[in-house]
Formats: sequence, structure tokens, C-alpha cells
Amino acid sequence: MARRTFHMPGGISLPFCIASCAMIACIWGASLVPGTGSSALSLSVVDGVRSMLDALGLASGWVTNFAVRKCAHAMEYATLGVLVSQAIDPGARRTGGRALVIATVLVLVASIDEGIQLFVPGRSGQVTDVALDCGGAAAGVLIRGAFYRLRRRRELS
Repeated sequence: MARRTFHMPGGISLPFCIASCAMIACIWGASLVPGTGSSALSLSVVDGVRSMLDALGLASGWVTNFAVRKCAHAMEYATLGVLVSQAIDPGARRTGGRALVIATVLVLVASIDEGIQLFVPGRSGQVTDVALDCGGAAAGVLIRGAFYRLRRRRELS
């Protein structure tokens, strides 16, 4: 059975473009939450992770609000990296032009995200967070690339 794909002009995947836009909206929406609400949410995650680790008999003291927030940044941008790279380069052709567009989109999203926070009470935009976000996005792009390489090897064997 043939797999149906939806591509826009230039080979861009429409479903992954929509998914990327939805993820960006979620990321930017979270940046609009004032500092007190954002801290309360991350502290509830800290409590949940600590409870889970304690129940497993594992050390939980290392789980801090800082660690949870930074992991969340990296994970959401890794997800975005996968989505954007699949949207812009669905066949994983790895051309320089597509790589440049992917990198530009991801850096702009991270920069705008931190810029938004400059105008939200109790939040601050940080260059270090842009770097962390870009690192997470790069990890997502690399993970997707590794998946495609494995898939191609299996198809050839």
C-alpha cells in the first residue's frame, strides 16, 4: 500500500509544518506565563520527579527547579528540532541550503522565545537559554538524522 504524503512547493511537508507551528505556539505560549505561574508549574514537576525517584529508592536531592527548567527547555527544543527538520527536509537529503534554513528557523524561534520573556512579569530572557534551546534543537535534528540513516541501512540490507 502506497504511503500518501502531503508536500508543499519546494518539498516541504505540510503536516510537519503544521506540527512545527503548533509546537512553536506551545513554546511561546509557555513563555507568556508570568514568573510565579511558571515557577509553580516547574516546582510541581520537581515534587513529582522526587516522589517517583524516592518510590524507586533512588536519590532525589539532585532534582532542582533549575534542573527541571533546563531539561524542559532542551526537551521541547529537541522535539522542535525533529519537527522542523522533518518539515523542511522530509526526505533527509541533507543539502546545505535546507540545513541553513532549518538552523535559521530554530535560532529565530529560540531568540524570539527569550525576547518574549523580557516583557512578561517575573521572567527574563537569557542568552544562555537561547544557547541551551539551540543545543536541544540540534540534538533533535541529529537524532532524526540518525533515525533516517538506520532506516536506510535496513532498507539496503
